[in-house]
Amino acid sequence: MNYIKILNKTENYIEVELIHDDHSLSNLLKDMLLDKKDKVVMASYALEHPVLDPETDLHISNPILILKTTEGVNAEEVLKEALKEIIDLCNNVMN
Repeated sequence: MNYIKILNKTENYIEVELIHDDHSLSNLLKDMLLDKKDKVVMASYALEHPVLDPETDLHISNPILILKTTEGVNAEEVLKEALKEIIDLCNNVMN
């Protein structure tokens, strides 16, 4: 199952949909990206009013994360780097 769907991408801009997320990963990821001040110009996400998932009857909405990096910095790579840092952080807490 894919958890991230790329909606729009250029060298220093990426817009992704985070499938089945709420504010949990979205907010953490935005904060991790904004800490990369030398690489990131803007990081934000939008979450529309939740809708009811017909398969699970749960209220869900997929946040849209937007990342713009400085000129010459690949936005997709910065996003992957931040996601890896979150995974490493979780692994360190679990150990």
